[in-house]
Amino acid sequence: MAVSPTLLEQLMKLGRRERVAIAHALLDSVEEEDALGDAERAKLHAAIEKSLAEVEAGQTVPLAEALTSLRLKRLSLAAR
Repeated sequence: MAVSPTLLEQLMKLGRRERVAIAHALLDSVEEEDALGDAERAKLHAAIEKSLAEVEAGQTVPLAEALTSLRLKRLSLAAR
């Protein structure tokens, strides 16, 4: 069964959060169960929502800066 172009068009007009929620619901409907318990899943979803809010608020670190920081940490650990 093909997805109706009209339905897809309507869905694409939704906000990012709504589209993400729908995507998660659709994936949940076809994926096998994983090892996460309810508390772990709630914690994971809260962390994802927090991250999305930080991105939307512009509270991000430039990629080059993040990579430099990670490389320095890796070098520091390797020197031990």
